[in-house]
Amino acid sequence: MQLHEIREHNTKIWVSDGVAADFQVEWFVRPQSPLNSSVNQWQSGRQSIIRFKVGVRNMVMRHYCRGGLPARLSKDQFVFSGYQSSRPFKELTLLQRMRQLELPVPEPIAARCMRKGMLYRADIIMGEITESKTLAQIIAQHELEQEAWIKIGRAIWQFHQQGFEHVDLNANNILLDQAGEVYLIDFDRCVHKPYSPSWAQRGIKRLRRSLDKQKSNIEGTHFQSSDFDNLMRGYRS
Repeated sequence: MQLHEIREHNTKIWVSDGVAADFQVEWFVRPQSPLNSSVNQWQSGRQSIIRFKVGVRNMVMRHYCRGGLPARLSKDQFVFSGYQSSRPFKELTLLQRMRQLELPVPEPIAARCMRKGMLYRADIIMGEITESKTLAQIIAQHELEQEAWIKIGRAIWQFHQQGFEHVDLNANNILLDQAGEVYLIDFDRCVHKPYSPSWAQRGIKRLRRSLDKQKSNIEGTHFQSSDFDNLMRGYRS
């Protein structure tokens, strides 16, 4: 799958082959743009996310933000070491590779790296998984059936089997749509490498911690150890 490159001064934009004919640079313009006929902006963790629609295409734009101690110095600027070393380029190409392998991820649309001296800011646009909720949102509202937990485990195993390590596997980065299909999202800093039980188990443990944390912090969360047992049944099947 080919990437089309657009250069504007110190900004580079990469566009996936499937949307190149329809793409407009204005898609990256903030919600004040009259082009964006339907806009919804919200925060997800430290990320700034905009859901918008152009014509019949539903999309999501995520602005790259920093977390932890580095965010005290700069909320959304990163050290520039080359356009193809930038976080948006890496994530877009990773999503393309996953889609080629038919893994359940959002459609990669475009990414932007805006350089200023030795720093850069960045955004990525993906197709929206319509009528979906995060695993965190779902278990805050009601119990999940056993088969749903098994499907989540199977989906995670698909990624691991293909050598994709999700470095921030948590309940907010797992989506389920109305048909019960499972998707993983937010592959910033994730990598493609040979499978190893050590990094695979690291991701599984991170997910378990996020579920336990939600149960502790949000009263009424519907999560039990038996749910995770079912997830692991799916992972190992």
